[in-house]
Formats: sequence, structure tokens, C-alpha cells
Amino acid sequence: MKIVFATGNKDKLREIREIMAPLGAEVISMKEAGFDEDIEENGTTFEENAMIKADTVAKWLKNNKTEYGSDTIVLADDSGLEIDYLNKEPGIMSARYMGHDTSYDIKNQNLIDRLEGVPDEKRTARFVCAIAAAFQDRKTEVVRGTMEGRIGYTIEGKNGFGYDPIFYLPEYGKTSAEISEEEKNAISHRGKALRAMQEKLVAIMKDSNASDYYKVIVVSDTHGRNNNYYQVLQDESDADLVIHCGDVEGTEDVLEAVSECPVKMVSGNNDFFSDLPKEQEFEIKGHKIWVTHGHQYLVSMGYENIIDEARDRGVDIVMYGHTHKPVATEEDGIYIFNPGSLSYPRQEGRLPSYLAIYFYNDGHISYKINYLSKY
Repeated sequence: MKIVFATGNKDKLREIREIMAPLGAEVISMKEAGFDEDIEENGTTFEENAMIKADTVAKWLKNNKTEYGSDTIVLADDSGLEIDYLNKEPGIMSARYMGHDTSYDIKNQNLIDRLEGVPDEKRTARFVCAIAAAFQDRKTEVVRGTMEGRIGYTIEGKNGFGYDPIFYLPEYGKTSAEISEEEKNAISHRGKALRAMQEKLVAIMKDSNASDYYKVIVVSDTHGRNNNYYQVLQDESDADLVIHCGDVEGTEDVLEAVSECPVKMVSGNNDFFSDLPKEQEFEIKGHKIWVTHGHQYLVSMGYENIIDEARDRGVDIVMYGHTHKPVATEEDGIYIFNPGSLSYPRQEGRLPSYLAIYFYNDGHISYKINYLSKY
């Protein structure tokens, strides 16, 4: 599957590629796909403008008989800033506010000046992002994400772009141009919309490839507290395989008995006197997979050692646990998966987590970190 994103903004494209990476799809800009025309955004809402852009590029790709066939999805977003005190200006005119060629330093200062004397409680604002997905064989889908905050009093920060330096986030005590890219992706309007679209695309892929994928659930660090494991089995009853990355603490027979599909397990640093293997290597639909608990590779300090070992072993997927913090990423052609812990999560928010991975017949995979909200 290929994704063409209707944007020429390099910063936006980088953010999109990072968040959409779990789909296992190549993401390119519309210019890289050959489309270099201006699109008239004459909608009255963010959703309408996103759909106009996505539909226009999708139609062009189809009519010009490009290499991007029926499995290509065109995504487009329309985003902007709404300031409540200014009747939700600049809104859908955010990019064109005070003119396309006006620098954001000038735009941001103008908005601050317009709010001079306005107290905090009336400076409420939000970033809005609508993302549309255009297909060749089904109707266009659209989702929305928002990030709430307020307008600051000065321009602060260098990490963002656009209106980020004046968008103050009370929970951080900083503007969205002062927080890290990782923090921003977790809470941003675009990040929320992209994750909502990611869920839609995964569901669509599952529906269209009902018999063409192999579903794997990856868990770790249950430490004998198995209630959440039982909940995962109930929620993911269509799984073809469960992989446990260690620290079962003597309950391996129970985990196998309650699972309707095969279970592959390795021992962890707390699995004393266990007969479980310390690691396993096997293949799924052409992918070479290595499973280990990870403590022997100092994963608590980062995954550099374990990815070096994965590279030496010639595998393209490594799965590990131990840290109780989920990781799902890809570096240099190697997927790095840590499902976190179902019993003692340590990441921010501390929700039990696990991974769902879909292996498709055409060789690509998609994946998603899932969280149990009831804990």
C-alpha cells in the first residue's frame, strides 16, 4: 500500500511519516507523486477543504494513469487555529491569514496584539486538523482532531512551526513550540487526527484482506497477574498467534491453556527455574523474527544493543520486554517491538499495553500499540 499525502510542507510530511509508520506503507508527498498544481480550497470547513484536496489529487492520479494504482490512498489535511475571543479566527484562513507570503512572526505578533488586555480565561484557543482519505473504490473518509490551549503573551520556542510559538499549553507550562516532537505528536491535533485515520485504514485493510493476513498479539511482563491477559484474549479473539516476551512467573501452563491459538513464550529475568527458552527465532510470512526478554541486552538503557544484535542475526523484527514501556518503531529496515507490560506499566499514564501486528500476504505489516483503559 502507498500513501500520497497532499502537502508540500516538509515539516508536516515528517510528522505524518512518523505517526503513520505502523501501517507499513510508503508515504510520499503529492509532488513526489507528480502532482504540482494549485488546489482551490473553497470549502467552508476544515473537513470540506481536506476532502477537496484529497479528491483532487486522487482523481489526477487516476486520470493520468500514474504508477500509483488502486492500492494507493490519498490523504490530505486542512488545519488551523481557532481563537474563541476572535470569533474563531483565523480558522480555515490560518495559512492565508494576512497573506500567504506574510511571515509567521508577523502573523503571531498581530494575533497577540489583537488580544492585548484580554485575560487568560478568555484567551482560549485550539488547533484543529481534519484529515481526509480518498480511495479509488470507496467513499472518501474524514476525521478530526483538536488540541486545546490558549494564546500566550509572547512568541516562545523554536521546535514548532506556524502558530506553535504563541499556542500555550497550561498542562506543560510551555508553548507547543517548546515541547519535544515526541510530546507534541502524542497530544497534537494532527497526531490525534492521524491516529484516528490510522485506525480507519487498519479496519479497511482488515475488511479488504479478510483472509490475507496473519494476526499476532504480543504481550510481556504479566508477572503472574493474568486478569488483563484474559481480557486481551477476549478482545483479540481472532488472533492467530500470541507471543509472550517473558516474565510469566510460573504461569506459562495457564497462559497456554486459556489461549485458543498457539502461544510462543520466552523466559524473563524473573522466570526462575523455568523450562521456557531464553529466546526464539522463527518466520511469519517471510519475516524473520527474534523474540527475547531483552535484559541481557541492557534494554533498560535503550534499544541500541538489541538492534545491533538483530542486525547481526539477520532478522527484520525483534520483540522484547523487560522495560514495561511500549515501543513500536522501525530503523534501517528492522522493526523494534516492545509491548510494554500488562501488569506493571511504567510509561506515562501507566495503562497496561500490548501490540497487535498484522502480517499480510504481500509482505507488508501494520501494527498498533493497544491500551487497556480499565485497570
